[in-house]
Amino acid sequence: MKLDSLTILGAGIIGLSVAREARLRGLPVRVLDSRSFGTSCTHAATGVLKAPEHRRSPYLDLRHQSWEEWPQLAEQLKEESGGIDCGFRICGGLDLRDRTVQDPHRAMEKLHGSGGNVRVLDQKELKRLLPEMHREPQAGIYIEHQAVVDPGGLMEAMRRSCLGMGVEIAHDLGEISLGIEEGHRVVRSSVETPLPPIDEKNPLVLSAGWETSALINPALEKPLPLKPVRGEAIALDIPAPPHIVTFDAKLADVDDPSGNRSRFSWIPGPGGSSWFGNSVGDTGEGKETLPAPTATGRARLIEAAISFFGPGVESRIVRHWAGLRPKSLRQGGPLMGPIDTARTLWIATGHYRTGLLIGPKTAEWLVDSLTGKSEIHDNFSVPEEFRI
Repeated sequence: MKLDSLTILGAGIIGLSVAREARLRGLPVRVLDSRSFGTSCTHAATGVLKAPEHRRSPYLDLRHQSWEEWPQLAEQLKEESGGIDCGFRICGGLDLRDRTVQDPHRAMEKLHGSGGNVRVLDQKELKRLLPEMHREPQAGIYIEHQAVVDPGGLMEAMRRSCLGMGVEIAHDLGEISLGIEEGHRVVRSSVETPLPPIDEKNPLVLSAGWETSALINPALEKPLPLKPVRGEAIALDIPAPPHIVTFDAKLADVDDPSGNRSRFSWIPGPGGSSWFGNSVGDTGEGKETLPAPTATGRARLIEAAISFFGPGVESRIVRHWAGLRPKSLRQGGPLMGPIDTARTLWIATGHYRTGLLIGPKTAEWLVDSLTGKSEIHDNFSVPEEFRI
């Protein structure tokens, strides 16, 4: 069926990527957001893009495809946005995690599937590369296929690209909700704005991050398998590293059997800045509602930073920020596709820590499905028990 228009709720990286892709196919597109531009989860990201270690699952294959297409995407966005540089740069990474330091050759064997150059570095080379590091690891691994992007620059380039193509973008709409009027699904907001009908020829895509649950759950028998997970970061008045540095820091108040919440990254940020963040932060047991930085998160970042840089690092903090990332509770990656049998209501969420990397590729897949070109892989489609 040929679509007449597409409406998208959510103007983060996922929503704008879907809008751009749909507009490239010639569809009239409108994007609605309850908040101001610059307040999405995307703007709170630390801009790290990594190729996965292998391709032995649909999700990891998606990440590989996304990695391979990012250099071209960055150039396209620069051209479409009138010259805005999203800051994409393949800078490589240094793996200094405990298990890697203990057996670097074994760790390196697992990384060849990532492509690019992978090699063991000795203590002398690590000291040369990271003079600010207080630690003295005996060895580490250099991984070529890791990159950074400027989240703010990316979002501005994506916004300008969409506007230049004719996408309508409306911000500051206040509370947005879904309802039924005269048998048809409608979008309501606290700020009056004209909206097209929501039907088979004018579908609606929900890409509001973790808040997608709040929009759709009232219509479901079972809540969408999605929860917000906080990530926090600080900017430091320290020379930026030449590569993304990943290491472990066991924190006194964190029980972390999986190791995910003990993993930290030191990142070469935009404009030569030095960013420092962790993969999960102060989680609040999945009950967060506001993407604000927390005192607990700051204390944990400082504790980890001291373990890496030594005493005095607290006085070198110049900024502290946080974001709530949508985590799919179903293993295998994001949730995408129609959520009703009439295919009028679609979702694109649950990208968690890989939204910057895979967002543009998943947008392509979603629009392929919307326009009838191909269906979304079962690993990413909405499970039947969560459909209306």
